[in-house]
Amino acid sequence: MKVLYLGPEDGRQTVADELGGGFAVRHVRAERDSVLNEVSDAAVVFDASMKVRFDRALLDAAPRLRLVITATTGADHIDSATLAARGIPLLTLKTEREFLRGITPAAELSWLLLLACARRFRAALRHVEQGGWDREQFPGMMLRGRTLGLIGCGRIGGWMARYARAFDMTVIGHDPFVSEFPLGVEAVGLPEVLARADFVSIHVHYSDATRGLLGAKELALMKDGAVLINTSRGAIVDESALLSGLAAGKPAALGVDVVEGEPDIRNTRLWQYAQAHDNVIITPHIGGFSPDALASVLRHTAQRIRGHFAQA
Repeated sequence: MKVLYLGPEDGRQTVADELGGGFAVRHVRAERDSVLNEVSDAAVVFDASMKVRFDRALLDAAPRLRLVITATTGADHIDSATLAARGIPLLTLKTEREFLRGITPAAELSWLLLLACARRFRAALRHVEQGGWDREQFPGMMLRGRTLGLIGCGRIGGWMARYARAFDMTVIGHDPFVSEFPLGVEAVGLPEVLARADFVSIHVHYSDATRGLLGAKELALMKDGAVLINTSRGAIVDESALLSGLAAGKPAALGVDVVEGEPDIRNTRLWQYAQAHDNVIITPHIGGFSPDALASVLRHTAQRIRGHFAQA
C-alpha cells in the first residue's frame, strides 16, 4: 500500500519503520507538481508539511486514495468536503488530546513571540546589525505585574498560563468550550480579555465559528500599547482590521507564526506591512516544528495509519 509522505525527508525512515511491512512510504517534495506526479496510485496521503493545498483537482487525481492524515491539528488546506463526498476519512491530531499534552513547541514559540514583542527584539536586532548601539531607542515592557489574556484555554493556552505564572503575571482567559480552566486563569468574557490584557494570545482551532473572530470592533477594545500573539491560524484575525489596528496602535506590536494565504505570503498585506514596520514579527509556521517533537508526532501518526487499516 503506497503512502505518500509530505514532510522533512529525514522523517521518511521514521514513518517507514513505524508502519512496517505492507506499506511502501514514498517521500515527495511538498510542491503541487511533485505531488501530482506521485498521487495517482497513493492509498494514503500523510501530510506533515501543510505547504500543498489539497483542493478538489488534486484529490481527484488520486482515484485510489483511502485515507488522508496529517501530523498537525489543523487541516484547512485540505478540501474536507471532497473527501467526505468520496467517503475518505480525514484524520488530524486535533482529537489526540492525551498525546498532545506533552508536545510543547507551539506554546514555547508563542511565548518567544510574546517576549520578542515585549522587548522590541526585531528592531533592536536590526539596529545592532546596522552598527547601532543606542538602547534608549528600544524601551521594553517588564512582564512582572502585567496581564496575559488567553483566547483559548486548552492545551497550548494551559502551557502559556504556566509560563506567565513563572513570570509573575496575572492570567485571564476566554474559552466557551472549556469547563475547567487551567490553574490560575480567571475566566472572563472575550471583551474583558481584550480590554484588560497587556498581552493577548490566541490559541483556538480554526473553523467557520473562529474565522474573523477578532475584527475591527474587537481590536478597538485592546489597551493602548497591548501586544497581540497569534500562532493558531491567520484567518482568525481579520487582516484588514488588523492592519488598521496596527496603524492605530491596537495592537501596538504583533507576533504571528501564521498568515492567511500562507505559504504565498508575499501577496499578503500583512507581510508587506512588516517590510516597513519593526513592530511586526512573522515566523514561517514553525510552532510545531521541532525535530524531537516531530519524530514523536510522526511515529504516533504512523501508528494511527496502521491502526486504521487494521480495523478496516
